[in-house]
Amino acid sequence: MSNRNPNQHLQEHDNPTFDLSWDYGYDGELRVAPPPSVTPVVHSGENRIITAQPQNYDSGLHLSVPAIAIEPAIRSVNSPFLTPFNPRSGLDFLYGLASIFIEQTYELNDFLTAVSSENRYTVRGPSNEALYGVSESSDPGDRCWGSLRPFQLSLVDRNHQEVLLLKKNLGCGIFCCFCKNQFLEVWATPGTLIGCIQQDFGLSSREIILMNGDLDIMFRIPIPLVDAIRMPKETHFRVLDRELRAQKGTITRAWNVASSSYTNNIYFSDPELDVRLKALYIGATFMLEYLYFQSKCC
Repeated sequence: MSNRNPNQHLQEHDNPTFDLSWDYGYDGELRVAPPPSVTPVVHSGENRIITAQPQNYDSGLHLSVPAIAIEPAIRSVNSPFLTPFNPRSGLDFLYGLASIFIEQTYELNDFLTAVSSENRYTVRGPSNEALYGVSESSDPGDRCWGSLRPFQLSLVDRNHQEVLLLKKNLGCGIFCCFCKNQFLEVWATPGTLIGCIQQDFGLSSREIILMNGDLDIMFRIPIPLVDAIRMPKETHFRVLDRELRAQKGTITRAWNVASSSYTNNIYFSDPELDVRLKALYIGATFMLEYLYFQSKCC
């Protein structure tokens, strides 16, 4: 009998050996396949098939995105020029302001000659921010009439767009009762009549009348006859309602130490006043400025 172990045959079959020496590309060392470096292809047709699950990679760099504060849209019932697409332009700079003031930029020609040149002004808000730039357009021959001259004033906002156009006719003096009174039109571009400012003569006083686009009287500015003949350098005018009962605002002319010049200050009794009516206040202020304080003539 053979002394061969009976389990030896089973062990040889349980652990078979293969001779792969004939395969020249064979490597007996066990190796791990490297991860694929090609990005999995994602089908981009109608029905997208995702072939790779998203993974959360932490690069160590954490960027904080600041929260953007969304300003609420400015809405105004009194301002017909205000829309959500154009939040601040034109007369809307006047909305909600309780006061504004107008300062004049003097030209060197005003100090060297006796003939007035085309004036320049700046309309500023309560915080001294520039709202509008104002420039006069008049004929050199008409400027010899001094305060009676016809002119046009153009108000330009921060966007360099014309907001208001003030047109004044050639008026007569306070002692001429048979000629037409001085008249100023307030136009909003493009070609919309906001109102008119008219000088009215009385037996014992003078009056500046503020009218809307339909020529309805909205406000009155009474001026005593003594002040109309010789107006003080620093003075104030009360803006009253059409019945002369309630005061709706004040227009003052005072010396500004900071700018070393006289400024016209406009105070509104109601800051929420319609911006078109505030434009009439501006027109009345320029009317008073040219009537009583622009007195140079040849």
